[in-house]
Amino acid sequence: MFHPFRPRSLAHLGCIVRWPVALALSGMLTVVEAGAEVASAASTPGGRNASLDLARSVAVTGREAFHAGDYETALALFRRAYTLFPAPTVVLYEARSLEKMGLWLEALEAYVRTTQMPVDARAPAQFAEAVAAAREEARDLRSRIPTLTLKVDGVSGHDPSLELSINGRAIGAAQLGQAQRLNPGVYQVSGSVSPDRRDQSEVKLEKGQNLTVVLALAAPSLTPPPPGGNAVVPVVDDADGSGPRTPWLAYVAGGVGVAGVGTGLITGLMASSKHSEAEQACENHTCVAGTSGPAAVNAFRTLRMVSTVSYGIGAVGIGAGVVLWLTASEDTESTRVGAIEIWGTGDTAGIRGTF
Repeated sequence: MFHPFRPRSLAHLGCIVRWPVALALSGMLTVVEAGAEVASAASTPGGRNASLDLARSVAVTGREAFHAGDYETALALFRRAYTLFPAPTVVLYEARSLEKMGLWLEALEAYVRTTQMPVDARAPAQFAEAVAAAREEARDLRSRIPTLTLKVDGVSGHDPSLELSINGRAIGAAQLGQAQRLNPGVYQVSGSVSPDRRDQSEVKLEKGQNLTVVLALAAPSLTPPPPGGNAVVPVVDDADGSGPRTPWLAYVAGGVGVAGVGTGLITGLMASSKHSEAEQACENHTCVAGTSGPAAVNAFRTLRMVSTVSYGIGAVGIGAGVVLWLTASEDTESTRVGAIEIWGTGDTAGIRGTF
């Protein structure tokens, strides 16, 4: 961090900084010296001259640091020089230093501030030239600043539980769908509604990019129960009790199980295909609205859920078929009735019953 200092002489200043004061006759020196002629006559001549001498030295050193590529030091020196003598040329180099550091939003503000500085008719020509240069460079920089538009899927932007952030900085609902100017760089975009409804994405903004990030915050899909409650398969003994229970239900249950496994296999392959499509359409795991990416992601999630449920039903059906087959034996109870109940939730499935 730059700390204000007041050297006893120019020689002392040269000992403090690592750049020599060899450019004392550079363009910056000429501008600052010329600005002395525009100084208010009401100021104390001795104090005014001392301030101008120090501003001139600091500005020259800052310009040398700028050309040496040490933009942080240059920025601190230009800001110090500005407090001593607020010249447009000094603010212009402050803006240029910020731009070199990648702080484009801050640089744009400094450029605009330069264009708004009043220039007296008696001021040196370099002041007016600095204002004109700042106006042109601000126009060019504004066209290169990237933007990021944040959207959410599966939740209202006015949901009180919705929390959004970019690099840890909270984003309000009013900023949803609005292109936000940001400095170039890598950003972590995250959103959540509840512990099981959260999404995040990492994006890299480069010069002139306009990216849209869609966060998927829909509630987890649950398999709806069949009409009338859980499926129940009755197992009935022979009416007269003279023979074994008929095994045809075992064939039915087994057929349902095989069909479920087949459906799970097919939808699993389709989900894998959609997953590959989503990876190709969503670079860096970022799905841009208007492309096939969001649709591919939703299709993948749906097919994956169907595949999982189908495998569960298949396993239950095959298991029920095996149980029914093994229990289709001689029984002395002519009117005994058993039942197998298939149950399931969004995560698990199974069978239960009596024989």
